Amino acid sequence: MATKPSLSVERLSRHFPVTTRRWFKTTTAVVKAVDGISFTVGEGETLALVGESGCGKTTTARLILALDRPTSGVIMLGDTNVHDVTGDDYRRYREQVQAVFQDPWSSLNPRMRVREIVSEPLVVNRKRSRREIGERVAEVLAAVGLNPSHADRFPHEFSGGQRQRIALASALSSDPKLIILDEPVSSLDVSIRAQTMNLFRDLQQQFNVSYLLIVHDLAVARYMSDEVAVMYLGKIVEQARTEALFHDPLHPYTKALFAAALPGHPDVQREEIILEGEVPSPIDPPAGCPFHPRCPLKIGEICETVVPQFRPEREGHWVACHLYPEETSAPGAAEA
Repeated sequence: MATKPSLSVERLSRHFPVTTRRWFKTTTAVVKAVDGISFTVGEGETLALVGESGCGKTTTARLILALDRPTSGVIMLGDTNVHDVTGDDYRRYREQVQAVFQDPWSSLNPRMRVREIVSEPLVVNRKRSRREIGERVAEVLAAVGLNPSHADRFPHEFSGGQRQRIALASALSSDPKLIILDEPVSSLDVSIRAQTMNLFRDLQQQFNVSYLLIVHDLAVARYMSDEVAVMYLGKIVEQARTEALFHDPLHPYTKALFAAALPGHPDVQREEIILEGEVPSPIDPPAGCPFHPRCPLKIGEICETVVPQFRPEREGHWVACHLYPEETSAPGAAEA
């Protein structure tokens, strides 16, 4: 990546022990929600994590927000190791990493006025005068296209799109380095999605903030992101710059995702790819490549027994698939 990394994730894993009891027998298993993933988010850029529900996208976001601790791996925000910070350093980290969630109605406290919602990150994490807080609230409200005079209103007095702008203003108020966008437009009407996505992009340039975009809508990922990482069963199976990935996807799972998405134009013809079976259980994932039970291009025994390494197939385009053998593996790639 040409730009300086704002966020670096190396070999990140989060495993959850699960204990089941049947009659007099107790069984303990491990759910590998996130399993040895590595990626970076460039300064002022957007990385999209895409994949089916349950692939580990939200768990990854929780780990970066320090809402959960990893089983292993390292998360670095600049030169700061996220899970080593305590005290004042931890408060500074919480200033620098913010989030905008899917449903603004659920994420905004209905009993708080807009002024209190937007200023909350400043009050909790920083010592500022009342005047400075008021000026910052007015500044970010104006930046997201809302009238600062509406700061004394409650969230229910605004539309869904306006509530999402309030959530974004709250995230921006502490001048963060990274904002995690968790399905930020999926709950909005189609008529205002494009307007909201344009707002996110404009504010990214204005505030030089990085985004980690958690999304299942490939059209949103393509429009908003500079780079895309495709997750399957807790692993990243392919990653590349956005246009390179959409122009020439390499992994069979990525190709299947694109084939299932609605085309941008009704005259566009796409290869029909039908995946057999269901996503395997993360409690008992298959040996070898996690995608091999559903893969239409499975080679044979190697796919069933050997975990493919995450490797550069071409410049800036990484893939974990035995269809693309390579001698040099990626630094920080997941191991078998």
